[in-house]
Amino acid sequence: MTTEENLLGQVSTSWSPENLQTLDGMLAGNPIIVITAHRSPDGDAVGSALGLWHLLLASGANAEVVLPDRFASFLDWMPGTDSICFHEEDSRRAESKVAEADVLFCLDFNGPNRAGNLAAAITSSKARLVMIDHHREPDDFAELAISDPTCGSTCELVCDWALASGRWSSMSLDAAKCLYTGLVTDTGSFRFPSVSAHTHAVVAALLHSGLNHAEVHESTFDDQSLNRVQLHGFALSERLKIWDEAGIGVIALDLEDLNRFHYVSGDTEGLVNRILGIRGVEMAIFMRESDPGKVKMSLRSKGDLDVQALASQYFDGGGHTNAAGGVLLGMSMADAQAKVDEALNEWIRS
Repeated sequence: MTTEENLLGQVSTSWSPENLQTLDGMLAGNPIIVITAHRSPDGDAVGSALGLWHLLLASGANAEVVLPDRFASFLDWMPGTDSICFHEEDSRRAESKVAEADVLFCLDFNGPNRAGNLAAAITSSKARLVMIDHHREPDDFAELAISDPTCGSTCELVCDWALASGRWSSMSLDAAKCLYTGLVTDTGSFRFPSVSAHTHAVVAALLHSGLNHAEVHESTFDDQSLNRVQLHGFALSERLKIWDEAGIGVIALDLEDLNRFHYVSGDTEGLVNRILGIRGVEMAIFMRESDPGKVKMSLRSKGDLDVQALASQYFDGGGHTNAAGGVLLGMSMADAQAKVDEALNEWIRS
């Protein structure tokens, strides 16, 4: 029995025969394909975009990856990163590619507003739009929407497409590396509740294809600068606030803190999970001043504690039950911290 036959019965139900047929029709005739993902792309966004890109190239497709902005440097090792067009570095070229696309894949985001400065290009594109995503409450913006919030990562959904469409035999080692990166990063190294037996079965299939998972893990997690390590130490020792009775931990870093440790994109990645790892903490919130008047937020939780609802209600955000993001605009870090304190007090009382 082939890998496809072994796993076919477990793929996401979003890949129905009708949806598979629709996508096959979109890809027929050698269309110009562009693949994009959300702003501040993480391992799942970059991994799914590049993984899909490798799979499409293997079938002779004309495909390119266009992202809103750069990702953390610890993802630079991924095969294909040097071919990506970044909007923040060449907006005219990026918008031109999106405008010329016949098919536009929108990966790991559930609404155009999540694509940052690429949002306008996406909404004005004449391309046929395909959304592949695992976040809750998607916008109705794509002709074909593959949405499964029960899935642990968008990379798993791309793997499911390869299985359900009979393309698994085209899974190159480069594609496997990219897709595994998204799987391992977006599931918190396979510890989140969204991880299923099928997730592990997909990983096993990637290993059978020749993937060296230890090499991927080392490249992604074990290549930290001294500045990053010291920033994490400072954040945990000097900026951590614990709400003991509520089981909440909060860290807030302003621009002065970040500049002190020569911050570069990705240096605070994983910090919110370190808060959540503290004994007694059931919810973790990390706040980072990205620009004057703009504070980005990451929220994590354990069990049934729904940080997506909290982020959606108070912080113009969204995500999953145990992992969400948000943003506060037009306020200093001090004002943002006061807003968070007020929101948490209200949420605790409700």
